[in-house]
Order: sequence, then C-alpha cells, then structure tokens
Amino acid sequence: MPKRATTDHGEIIHFAGAHKLFPVLRKGEARLASRDDLVEGDVRVGWPAYFRPFIDRRLVFLYDETGGQAVTRAEADAALAQPPAGPAGAASTTA
Repeated sequence: MPKRATTDHGEIIHFAGAHKLFPVLRKGEARLASRDDLVEGDVRVGWPAYFRPFIDRRLVFLYDETGGQAVTRAEADAALAQPPAGPAGAASTTA
C-alpha cells in the first residue's frame, strides 16, 4: 500500500483498530500505540484528546501498511511526493 494522508477521523480510527492501536499521551504528545509499545508514563486517552491537535494544529495522518503518524500538511505532501522505496521504486525510476 502506498502512503496515504487523511484528516478523516473515521479512517484514522479504522486504521488504528485494524492495527490494534489506541490513543495514548506520551510526554505530553498524543500518539497511537499498541500494548507492546507502551512505556512507563503512557496514559490512555480518548479519541477526542487524540484528535485535538489535528484540529488545533491542522495536522494530517500519514500512513501505510507499516504504521502511521500525525504530521503537518507540508510534511505529508513531501512524503507523498517521494518515489516508492526499495527495489520496486528503484526499478520504476530508471529508464
């Protein structure tokens, strides 16, 4: 799956559920984590607390089959403009 960017809360919640992730607050920053990713000090929060920075800072969720993260629109646009990594990407950029 190529990288995708979205602001759709339903799509983000669906992605999280499919990857068994839930929102936590880590060092003052909301993020998605699995049970295996939890570290001391993480606090589970609800979806409204997770999405507040998306609204306040106009963030987007950038994701692919391996994971996702909240980034600025400029960071998402730059990442989406990158050619695919790996052998398939290398092959598709050669003439």
